[in-house]
Amino acid sequence: MANIEKRLIIDSNKLSSEFCFNSILQEAYTCGLLDESDLENIQLQCISLLADKCERYNMGESGSIRVETAESIMKSNLYTIGLYLKSLPNPDHAAAELKLEKISELYERGRKLVYNRFQEARHIYNLVQNNKLDTINHSYNSTLSEEGIGGFFKSYNIEYEAHDIPASIDYQLCNPVNDLVGIEFIQEYLENLYLENEFCMNFAAENIHHLLYGYDKGYADLLINIFEHVLTAALGCSLAERNIRELSISQEDVQNLYKKLLKYDNYTLMLNIHKAMKNIFEELNITNPSLQRYIEKSLPKIASSIENALKLNTLSKVFIIPANPNLEPKIRFESGVKMDDEEYRRLIEELLICRYSSDKLELIKQKVKSFDDLEDVLLDAKLEEEEFISLFNTLGDVEIAAMINRHPFESDIQAVDLSEAEQILRLYLRNYVNQLPSNRQEQIFQIVEHLIWD
Repeated sequence: MANIEKRLIIDSNKLSSEFCFNSILQEAYTCGLLDESDLENIQLQCISLLADKCERYNMGESGSIRVETAESIMKSNLYTIGLYLKSLPNPDHAAAELKLEKISELYERGRKLVYNRFQEARHIYNLVQNNKLDTINHSYNSTLSEEGIGGFFKSYNIEYEAHDIPASIDYQLCNPVNDLVGIEFIQEYLENLYLENEFCMNFAAENIHHLLYGYDKGYADLLINIFEHVLTAALGCSLAERNIRELSISQEDVQNLYKKLLKYDNYTLMLNIHKAMKNIFEELNITNPSLQRYIEKSLPKIASSIENALKLNTLSKVFIIPANPNLEPKIRFESGVKMDDEEYRRLIEELLICRYSSDKLELIKQKVKSFDDLEDVLLDAKLEEEEFISLFNTLGDVEIAAMINRHPFESDIQAVDLSEAEQILRLYLRNYVNQLPSNRQEQIFQIVEHLIWD
């Protein structure tokens, strides 16, 4: 006679991965696996465990502890126990353990699991460092640095803050890690990032750079996911029957894809996307089951973008045409020779005591012969906004573009990190540019993109 699988009482779909202990406790009580006396006994044991941990936190002294610290330690305890409960065969088994075993014993078992997961995560972090991508994207590089996710392995406190994530993580995954905290979050994040890197390693760094530059010339500063863009481009190449490893399709390819894909219903479109995915697996020899599953998990998001783009006729926003920055025209800008320090000091002294704007402007025109000197004067001479505008009016588009290049309106540098003079210069420069005709503004910003300094 075939074995009949025992029907579980607790529905695992109702449990929270982040708050596993509390959710199992609640569901076990609701389903009748625990009664009120069980809850009271468990609660008293949790308080006793908290008291022991707080005493250890105070190194055996009986002094008071801050409420916030005690709350954090309690969260850490429950998180650690919850990690152990999740390791059991099913939630019913976990409820039985809560009923029969001591909370302190469950905590010790969980603590061992946390430690083991910590060691595994550190190993994965080293693997991620080994298959790290060569990219200029700041969020990617900062997240993988020792000051980013590397800081987790220096600061993670298993004893008192096991639920915490002491790391700076800005880089967005294609498939975000949800409903997890502590070591579980870090481990899954790193596992996913490792898989994303492994896929992207099939492509030359230069090709990825050209793809992302085609998406946005300022992609270095964007919070983007590199894997998603690369996978989308690979799918586009497969659908267009282009070389997948090149990640390059033309405007004509995009137009042809639009005509081809627009004829498909959603079911047929998904069939073709999955066929393109299988082709990618074959072409790139992707045999790792974990990577295959991760790519398949990423497809619905990309497919949705393709569907919307077909409706709006914006397929070129999904299948990006790469751009090589080295092939773009460059505008070389030379500042000129600066005046010596003593001469510059005398100029600033004269400007500071000068009463009339017209005299200041005439003095600057006579003395200042280089862009660097002009920039210094704007920072040091304490000019009024009208005087800034008068000076800007004497500059050509290239000089204004150079000023924007040196003092961009939008920057990662916060205002508090700039001197007052730098903040004023940026403000007045922005105000000046904003009042220019739109066609001149566009021309200036095009120059900014192509400007290089000698």
